[in-house]
Amino acid sequence: MGRSEELAMLGEACAQAREGSPAAVLIGGEAGVGKSRLVDEFTGGLPGGTLVLLGGCVELGTNGLAFAPFTAVLRALVRELGVAGVADVHGKVRELGRLLPVLGPPGDDDGLARARLFEEYLAVLADVAERRPVVLVIEDMHWADRSSRELLGFLVHNQHAMPGLLMVTTHRSDQLDRSHPLRRLLAELDRSAWVRRFELGRLSRAEVIGRLRGLLGREPDAELSEEIFRRSAGNPLFVEALSAGTGAPVPESIRDLLLAPLEHLPDGTRRVVRAAAVGGVRVGHALLSAVTGLGDAALADVLRPVVASNLLRVEEDGYVFHHALIREVLYDDLLPGERTSLHVRYADVLDSGGGAAVESAYHWYAAKRRPGKALAASWRAAAETSASLAHAEQMQMLLQVLELWDLVPDAAERIATSRADVVERAVRAGMAAGAGARSMDLVAGALAENRDPVRAGRLLACRGELRAALGQPGDLADLREAARLIPDGHELRASVLNTLAGRLLAVPREEEGRTVARAAVAAAGDPESKIIAAINLAYAQARAGDVDGQLPHLVAARTMAGRIGDHGALMHACRCEADVLQGAGRYEPAAAAARHGLRAAAEAGLARTSGPVHAGNLAEALIALGRWDEATETIDHALGQSPPPNPHAYLLVLRGTIALARGDLDRARTCARYAREVFTGGTSYAQDHLLLVRLEIDLRLAQDRRPDAVRLAERALSGDEIEPSPRYLWPVIEAGARAGATGLDGKAAALPVVGPVQHAHRLAFTAETASLGQWDGVAAAWGDLHQPYPQAWALLRAAEAAAEAGDRALTRSHLSRAAAHADRLAAHPLRTRIDRLARLSRVSLTPAGGSPADAAQEGFGLTPRERDVLDLIADGRTNRQIAAELFISIKTAGNHVSSILAKLGAAGRVQAAAIAHRHRLIRTDGDAR
Repeated sequence: MGRSEELAMLGEACAQAREGSPAAVLIGGEAGVGKSRLVDEFTGGLPGGTLVLLGGCVELGTNGLAFAPFTAVLRALVRELGVAGVADVHGKVRELGRLLPVLGPPGDDDGLARARLFEEYLAVLADVAERRPVVLVIEDMHWADRSSRELLGFLVHNQHAMPGLLMVTTHRSDQLDRSHPLRRLLAELDRSAWVRRFELGRLSRAEVIGRLRGLLGREPDAELSEEIFRRSAGNPLFVEALSAGTGAPVPESIRDLLLAPLEHLPDGTRRVVRAAAVGGVRVGHALLSAVTGLGDAALADVLRPVVASNLLRVEEDGYVFHHALIREVLYDDLLPGERTSLHVRYADVLDSGGGAAVESAYHWYAAKRRPGKALAASWRAAAETSASLAHAEQMQMLLQVLELWDLVPDAAERIATSRADVVERAVRAGMAAGAGARSMDLVAGALAENRDPVRAGRLLACRGELRAALGQPGDLADLREAARLIPDGHELRASVLNTLAGRLLAVPREEEGRTVARAAVAAAGDPESKIIAAINLAYAQARAGDVDGQLPHLVAARTMAGRIGDHGALMHACRCEADVLQGAGRYEPAAAAARHGLRAAAEAGLARTSGPVHAGNLAEALIALGRWDEATETIDHALGQSPPPNPHAYLLVLRGTIALARGDLDRARTCARYAREVFTGGTSYAQDHLLLVRLEIDLRLAQDRRPDAVRLAERALSGDEIEPSPRYLWPVIEAGARAGATGLDGKAAALPVVGPVQHAHRLAFTAETASLGQWDGVAAAWGDLHQPYPQAWALLRAAEAAAEAGDRALTRSHLSRAAAHADRLAAHPLRTRIDRLARLSRVSLTPAGGSPADAAQEGFGLTPRERDVLDLIADGRTNRQIAAELFISIKTAGNHVSSILAKLGAAGRVQAAAIAHRHRLIRTDGDAR
């Protein structure tokens, strides 16, 4: 998980060695980051016949057991070949008896014995590698003795004498201080042209979630994922150790590993490090100096050995723990009195120096003294975090206020507001932060205590939104009741009506949605409510078929929302605009609208809660256009944000759809299973449920479970719980017909056809249930919509009809066009079907369009996504800025940049930009991106 680049690098080095060239790979990384696992994964996938020799260094310091790893390798060779076999591969192994006595007594030490030992070792390895491929692995080189380091250097420098042998070493880079002898050797070896060296980094949030998915055998919930990512900081060993659940203690073995570097430090240094642990993962130099009472110079002297041992690193004007778990373990080891005293000291220093309210609130709260100070500081911190759009932190501060409320008799006077108001603010902050379950608990408690109808209406409106986001039933009932409780003329009425209209249109209940949208327009008074009401009404009328008439209204509303800085209205406009455009088959502008929404969500600090909705819209458009790699990047990036259940499940349906089309049935099944768990919890909205049903039908067909596919289709299409939605019902009806479900003609006849996409589905349904001869029209319809995947399937079906009619030329033409689409999409099952028909029909497939050379000349073979990245390279953007602009990970951005440089033949970004301008590869502002 997350190590594909490193595995590829090892694979390239192995191929280089097999071709007879020298090759070595030096792998560094902190303890627990997965170096051994990477090596195991690599060696486990080697071709049969490859001899893997493994030696590990022993933890006895840098002057420990001489030649330990190479003795282990020699022992493995004896096990593989026998004593005679080792002697046979090279005539003289006298000196090797010094390492392994079973090989015989060594000769006299005449001053050259060590040199002979090195030469004999090299010769044995060279002779073995001449007979079969060899991979020599030396692990934990940070513990290597001097002799082992020297022998390693000798072997790597003389690899030309060992064609067919790959050398791989691992070391803990976090244990290599400036004086460590391995540093010099690594720098020396790195100068050899055949040596590859890389640091194995920590896992990203998305990769941690993927690792948890594998460990737990299910999709981890957002709270668990977030906590483990925070505590583990992406270290795979720590992810595994903490996967028992939220709040799980750090296992003793991990504690010992983390605290080992502290054992040899002076007592005074350990005291200061523990004080730093109370300050947090990062603590400023001036703050730590004030808390400990040490001056600048004294503090620097005390902490110098800690920095040298990699427990802390210097960052700007402070210190950061190398790993968050180190800080956690140190903090837990403090006695209660020590911990409390240090928290009070931190809080006093921060208050006297005008420090951040959040830090002060944290320390007063953790000290469990003076609840009045803690409450006031938490309230100030809530305002501070709200202003910076840090919604999760704002909720945490408000929860602290509520927890302290009963301990402070004059709490309401101190913060000049009521407890009920604090609860509402906490609910809103939780909704923005994606903490849906906690917000639901708060709403339930507040409703039980509340006697004010208007406040009840506000709380019910919140609960309705939460239920929709969490995939729970009852959201419409809550919103309708909220609209009933809030009277005409009240400032909140338009807002509640807008929310209700939005949900009704999402179900969809079109007629009621249009009615409520009109009522919201009439009730709206403030600019924000007017914009939302205008969006909902235009959206409702566009869905009824008036796309061209309503799009200008949606664009105008989006522009106005951006002008007044209303992020909520801006995101809503982008979502509705993208949805309308997708329904009309206008996928490029739909993708552009979705990107606007993603940017708005990021600017509002809602990348985790609202961002995934826009990511889903973007991915859906990209899937339709056949830009599946780009769609996968978008989905994986959004999933890495630990989104709320409903958008999470929706994204997985899209991810599963791509996986299924590419033949990855295991991933498709996993995605569908998790989505079904969410959607069975109460939601039955067309977009959620019916997209999943179609995936499940296609999955059953791919698994050769046609009767199950038929049952799924018939159950979905006969259920009254599904609202009639032509846009999402047509694909299910088509899939049901493909599975062989009966009784669909009446359902299809009664279902409206709105727009070209539904028309294409209707044609496909008719072709599926009638004659094969109609598939040419289906292929043309999908081609007009620029949807390559359904067009390719239609071309395959048209080719079947042509083959049955004996028209080999038309069969070849259809299959060649379908094959071109399948290859570009990497749709392997489809390509298999195409090749099978080509064999049966005895036709050869010809490339569609020009030659591969011509295709390469067309924009240097850059993909649409690489063109996006190239535009940003030419604009001077860094990898981090590219990732933020395109909503992908920094690693993915780096991969794209490397691919672009290779395709352009550019040495760097500046040259790439120059080539791009020279060949007019840069798109103007008017071009679609």
